[in-house]
Amino acid sequence: MIVLEKGAKIYIQCPAAMATGGPEALHQLGHYLIKNGFDAQMSYIPPNHPNPIHPQYEAYSVPYTKEVDNNAKNVMILAESNLYPIYQKPYSKIRKAIWWLSVTYYWEGLKPWKEKIKKKRFYALKSLINPHINPPLPTLERLRKLPLDHIRHSFYSEVLLKENNIRITGKISDYMNQAFINEIDDNCIKEDIILYNPKKNDVFLDDLIKQTPQFSWVAVQGLLASEVAALMNKSKLYIDFGFHPGKERMPREACLMNCCMIIGKNGSAAYREDMPIPDEYRFNKDVSLYPDITNLISDCLANYPVRIKDFAKYKEELLTEEAVFNKDIKAIFNHK
Repeated sequence: MIVLEKGAKIYIQCPAAMATGGPEALHQLGHYLIKNGFDAQMSYIPPNHPNPIHPQYEAYSVPYTKEVDNNAKNVMILAESNLYPIYQKPYSKIRKAIWWLSVTYYWEGLKPWKEKIKKKRFYALKSLINPHINPPLPTLERLRKLPLDHIRHSFYSEVLLKENNIRITGKISDYMNQAFINEIDDNCIKEDIILYNPKKNDVFLDDLIKQTPQFSWVAVQGLLASEVAALMNKSKLYIDFGFHPGKERMPREACLMNCCMIIGKNGSAAYREDMPIPDEYRFNKDVSLYPDITNLISDCLANYPVRIKDFAKYKEELLTEEAVFNKDIKAIFNHK
């Protein structure tokens, strides 16, 4: 639990002018912290960006600041992909919490850090002498020893933290934007269209698509949110063998729009806690399974009215995400 005294501020670090799942979740957090009576503000990176609020997130109405009050009574919330403030002098006193929105991007965030260490002589020694100038690599072992709060987003991130004996302060997932939920059309006539995300998939799905020209495959890319919703509303199936760094948005959007799903077992997709669909719709990325996947595709298209019932539980859970989100915030953040 994070207890804040009167006058305490909560700063949420977020990439400026960026529209992806992570930044939206961070704005959602700020929005609901304010609704619950906390003084929450966005702290954008870089702080001098001329227009840091992406237009998609203006509706969350979270104010932002270019300065952070480095006071022990205040709290700074960091995404796992940018942990530099843990060691930076301007944030030396403020209480810090990591919101583990992703597992994959934590490892990606360490790569430039590792390269810097490789290039500098005696970096490890210098980091011991002055960690503000030469911050040590924030390995899980080091994070465990630091006075940090850890908030898990997905069950996948919970597994990582528990395996490394890192104490979890609580859980907060994000929720699907109500504007997108309003686009659900349960009466839309479904077509034999198969959707996929080309940005997150790789050669495994590319080869499957090449081997199945009898199907109508449509890539979801370069579309406005309303166009994505319209496409999903009329499609029968969504297939995703990409990496799932956390609870991905596109699979959730597809489920809300009444698409059947065939999913790989990478990252959070492997866990029923993150994606509660029957195991028969999950496959390892094994080329020998192409015939089984193809048969299931055919059956989902031919028997859609029956197959879609298998995803009713997941859709029901997605429709309650916002209420659960608010409940989880109240369980972690409290007024003194």
